[in-house]
Amino acid sequence: MNSFAMEWYLIALIMFTGFYCMLVSRSIVRQLVGLEIVSKAAMLALISAGALANNLIYAQALLITMIVIEVVVVAAGLALLVKNFRLHGAADIWKLDSLKG
Repeated sequence: MNSFAMEWYLIALIMFTGFYCMLVSRSIVRQLVGLEIVSKAAMLALISAGALANNLIYAQALLITMIVIEVVVVAAGLALLVKNFRLHGAADIWKLDSLKG
């Protein structure tokens, strides 16, 4: 088995770990951690595909865009966490229904 196949198996393992973290948790913090793990696996896949196609410049440009989008999503998630914690005193994802505005 070549190293390229091992990279993709590792990427798939990391991605499924992130999805599992997001599926089994009710905490907003754990949901965000799972989202971070999935996005890191997607970044690794993008770099690996760029290396395979000998086109690392475009892969790196897309990676920078993904990082910027990821920062915005995490900032919005943390803002929801702070608002939810101030209202309910917990980081439970099921209590986000009561947020209005």
